[in-house]
Amino acid sequence: MFVSNIKLSNFRNYNDLELNLNKNINILVGDNAQGKTSLLESVYVLARGNSYKNSNSELILWGKETSAIEGTFHKKNIDDNIKITLNKPNKTNIYINNKKTNKKSTLLEKIHIVLFSPEDLKMIKEGPDLRRRFIDNELNNIRPSYGKLLKDYTRVLYQRNNLLKVLRYDNKNINTLEIWDEQLIALGKKIIISRINFLKKVNSITKIIHSKLTNDQEEIKLFYISNIVKNNDDLEKIESIYRNLLNINIKEDIQKGYTSIGPHIDDIRVIINDFDAKLYGSQGQQRTAALSLKLSEIEIIKSHIEENPIILLDDVMSELDSKRQEKIIEFFHDSQVFITCTEINFENFLQNFNKKIYNIERGTITDMKR
Repeated sequence: MFVSNIKLSNFRNYNDLELNLNKNINILVGDNAQGKTSLLESVYVLARGNSYKNSNSELILWGKETSAIEGTFHKKNIDDNIKITLNKPNKTNIYINNKKTNKKSTLLEKIHIVLFSPEDLKMIKEGPDLRRRFIDNELNNIRPSYGKLLKDYTRVLYQRNNLLKVLRYDNKNINTLEIWDEQLIALGKKIIISRINFLKKVNSITKIIHSKLTNDQEEIKLFYISNIVKNNDDLEKIESIYRNLLNINIKEDIQKGYTSIGPHIDDIRVIINDFDAKLYGSQGQQRTAALSLKLSEIEIIKSHIEENPIILLDDVMSELDSKRQEKIIEFFHDSQVFITCTEINFENFLQNFNKKIYNIERGTITDMKR
């Protein structure tokens, strides 16, 4: 899979741009705030219908009311023209082959991308929200319906939390809490089971990748840490356990004003050579483990669609030492990759790659011949 060209109108700091892209390596080099990340971000918007950094209204060039992003994507023998228009204050229109659709899930089914950001490298050492987001994004990449499940769960959780805040001062509507509890249990159960089953697949792939990245010196294992399910036997009675825990914690939840039980506070434990990587891993080990997890995302998508996804590296290479730069690049054969950087200190690892290098300065792009 690759995108062959892109057109931007009033997008971020690009007034008008049309660019043909390399089907393998595209290196976007320039100082900060020149437009290199904006170009990479435009590819993401075409694939998702929204940015990973900003609200869609913030993507419109300052002083303008509308913006447009357009690109042609190639997958096997199918070509799709994708166009996204953005209108203030906050309206997004999606067109696939000139036919309008408002379903972002349609883009997910057609275009597959994997984003690497500096934040991803902190996945192991930071809090559980980053690890939950990793597994949720990876699941959503191959199963768009999972995104709707998460959205529904978040909506019900929000409603329950609002009710808890009210009950702190007035408990006359406490009986309505059961209505939200039952919805929360039904949706939360599906999320937990989906994550546990999916993590088994991630585990086996990550183990192979991590072994390659560490020259067989380290073994990685992933464990889903649930505040509801403790073992396989619990899965068979998850609903009753979930309901019981919600009931036990009602007083505490009302006092705090939020729900203390459910998949929204679960975690993934990463073990390297039988030690908890978050607690005992070096920074190098933690970053390598994070790379292994992100690279597993590529392999899982490949097995699902039988093609390589498009890969976006947003200022990640500068965060890695030369050994890890070389290792990660080895995984990008036969993939289209976009790399943003302020300087190229990894070009010697790209000798066997078809590549284009673009210098970006104040929204002006120059093809650097090398």
